[in-house]
Amino acid sequence: MIEIQNISKSYGKKQILKDISFTAAAGEQIALIGRNGCGKSTLIKILAGIIKADGGSVTCFDRQMKRAKDFSSMFGYIPQTNPLIEELSVQDNISMWTGSLKKPEPWLLEMLGIADLLKTKVSKLSGGMKRRVAIGCAIARKPKILLMDEPTSALDIYYKQSIRTLMKSYTDMQGIIILATHDQEEMRMSNKCYLIENGGMELITNPTAEKIHRSFIH
Repeated sequence: MIEIQNISKSYGKKQILKDISFTAAAGEQIALIGRNGCGKSTLIKILAGIIKADGGSVTCFDRQMKRAKDFSSMFGYIPQTNPLIEELSVQDNISMWTGSLKKPEPWLLEMLGIADLLKTKVSKLSGGMKRRVAIGCAIARKPKILLMDEPTSALDIYYKQSIRTLMKSYTDMQGIIILATHDQEEMRMSNKCYLIENGGMELITNPTAEKIHRSFIH
């Protein structure tokens, strides 16, 4: 289980997050929704250990996260923008993230469907395949928690569905997913859906309720 307690973050005089608390158990997917700029990406980056919260704590499987290496050992992170190095091959990108020059394990290649692309330069891949490779980089070390910032944004219907299938496979393996999203299907897939608004967080019990549409107002 991951337990987030009273996470707060301000930039100057503007408070972005205020006393954010929630939990997630193994096999669960948690959706964070809200307007652009509400703090979804900030919270994801705090959980990834990229930026530091002003207050609060993160505990993963009874281990309190304090240092950057604590976060990196537990979390896999897929940012909204493409994190891959375009001029390197798929395998080289995965190797950079894992620190291993070995060929990616068969389970990863099968899950992602990229076995025939390992020597291909990332620059030659479609947007959807780049997203698959980015996910591969993030999960190659088998993190317990996967952080995803709008994982299917700007993808066509085919690639959206393929990424969602990967997400379902990950939670089926008892991984935890925490994602920032505007996508209603990803909200429906999630065990819990939280609306971040005015720095606070509210549990949305019905992802089809009209209230959720506030997250689509940019």
